[in-house]
Amino acid sequence: MTIHESQTPFPSDGRRPGAAQPDAARTNVETGVPGLDEILGGGLVRGGVYLLEGMAGAGKTILSSQIGFHRVSQGEKVLYMTLIAESHDKLLSHLKGLSFFDENAVAQQMLFVSGYHELMQDGLDGFLKLIASSIYDYRPSLMIIDGFRSAREFSETELSLSKFIHELNALVAAMDCTTLLLAPLSGNEPHPEHTLVDGLIELNRYSDGMRRAREIEVHKMRARNHLMGKHFFRIAESGLLMFPRLEAQNAGQPGPVDLKSRLGFGLPHLDSLLGGGFAQGSTTTLIGPSGVGKTLLCLQFLAAGAARGERCLYLGFYEGPQRLVGKAEAVSIGLTEAYEDGRLVIQWQPTIELAVDELAATALATVKKLGVSRIVIDGVEGFRDSALRTERFGLFLNAMLHQLREAAVTTLITEELPLYADSGHMKSVRVSALTENLLLLRYAETDTGLRRMISVVKQRESAHDTSLRELVISPEGLDVVDGPANVSGVYTSPGLSATLPRRNT
Repeated sequence: MTIHESQTPFPSDGRRPGAAQPDAARTNVETGVPGLDEILGGGLVRGGVYLLEGMAGAGKTILSSQIGFHRVSQGEKVLYMTLIAESHDKLLSHLKGLSFFDENAVAQQMLFVSGYHELMQDGLDGFLKLIASSIYDYRPSLMIIDGFRSAREFSETELSLSKFIHELNALVAAMDCTTLLLAPLSGNEPHPEHTLVDGLIELNRYSDGMRRAREIEVHKMRARNHLMGKHFFRIAESGLLMFPRLEAQNAGQPGPVDLKSRLGFGLPHLDSLLGGGFAQGSTTTLIGPSGVGKTLLCLQFLAAGAARGERCLYLGFYEGPQRLVGKAEAVSIGLTEAYEDGRLVIQWQPTIELAVDELAATALATVKKLGVSRIVIDGVEGFRDSALRTERFGLFLNAMLHQLREAAVTTLITEELPLYADSGHMKSVRVSALTENLLLLRYAETDTGLRRMISVVKQRESAHDTSLRELVISPEGLDVVDGPANVSGVYTSPGLSATLPRRNT
C-alpha cells in the first residue's frame, strides 16, 4: 500500500499529529550534541528528513540515540525504527554505558519498533505503511530509521526508491516528525535520496600514519547556513563531543587594543624596553633556543597579572602544574597562592595525539568563563606536532589568536629555535608573523661562558627599545641588565639575523 500526502490520517479536529498550530512555521530542533548545532548552522528543521552516512563504527547509532534521548529530556516522544537483524535488547545494552541513556524512557517516551519483517514481506510499500501507522499511533516529534541500506537493497529500481523517499518526505512533513535515516557510506556513488533529503551528514575517520581521528562533514543542509568542511569529534562516556573547526567559524571584530593600558612583566628594566609593557589585547611571540628562559619569562608575566588581581591561563605541553609552580618558586616567582585560589589556571596537555580544536575549545571556554586577561601558550610546536592535519595549523593558530583578540586577552606564545644554525627551521618566522610583537632570546658567547640575551625585534603600535640586553636568572628572581661588552658570538637562527639589533663589541 502506498501512502500519499492526501491520504495521511489526521485527528478529527483537523490538526496534524504533533503540530502545535496549523500555520506554525518550521521550528528549530536542537540536537543536544555539544558542537553539532553550531556545525549544522543552528540545528535541524522540524519535519525535515536527514541522511546520516558513515562507515561501520563511525558513531551513527550513538549520535542518533544521543539526539533521541535529548529530545526525550525535552518532554517529546521519539520513535526508533530498525531495519537490521540486530535485536533491540542488544542495541540497548550497547547504549547503557553512555550517560545520556535513560532506561525509564525506553518503551515510554522512546519506542523501539522493528520494520525488518514488513520490509521483507511487503517491500517499501509495506514499510511505509508501518511508518505511517506508527507515527499516527505514537505521534513522535523525532523518528530514527536505523539500517536504511536495507531499504536501498529492497528497492526494485532507483525510481521506486525515489518514490519512497518522496512519500516519506510528505508524510513526516505533514506530521511534523523530524526524521534521521542511518546508512553506510556510499562513497562517490550517487543515490536518489541524496537529492531528496533535507540534509546529508557524513561521519568518517581520518588516518595519519598510525593515528586515527573521527570527523564529521555536512555536505548539504537546507534552510541552514552550516559550517563547511570537516570537523573533529570523539566519542566519550557522555556521547559524541564535536569541535567545530576554528578557521571555519565566522570571525567577529577583534576587541579594542588599549594602547594606554600596558601589561608588563613586573620587571622594570624589561618593561622599559617595551615602552611600559604590551598593549592590552595584543599577541606576542617569545622565540629562542632550549633553556634560554622562555617559560620562566612567561611565568613572570602571569605572576605580574595575578599580583594585580587578574585571571590568568597557562596552556602548556611539557611540564605539569606542580612541577611548573615549583620551577617558578625556585626563582622567586610566586605562583603557589595564585594557583591555589584560582587566579592562575594551568591546563597541561602532554604532546601525544591531541585534537587541537578540542584543546582550543577548552582554553577559549576557560577564557570566557573566568574572564581571563592574560594567556600563555607555552610551546607552540607542541600544538603543531600533535595536530592530525598539520597543513591547517597556520590557519588554525591565526583563528585562535583572533578569538583571543576578540576577547581582549593579552597573549604570549613561546616557540623553540635550534641552538645552532638550521637552514630547515623556518616555521618560527611564519608563526611570529601572526603576532604583533616579537621578543628574541638567544645565547651570547663571552670570555666567561654563555650569557642569555634578550631583545625586542618588533612591537607594533608602540615605541620600544631595540637594545640587546642580558637576561639574568637567579634564585632571587629574573632581571634584565646591560649586556657584557666582550660578546664574541651570538647564536641565532637563519632568516632572523637580518632583522636583529647588533651590539658593538
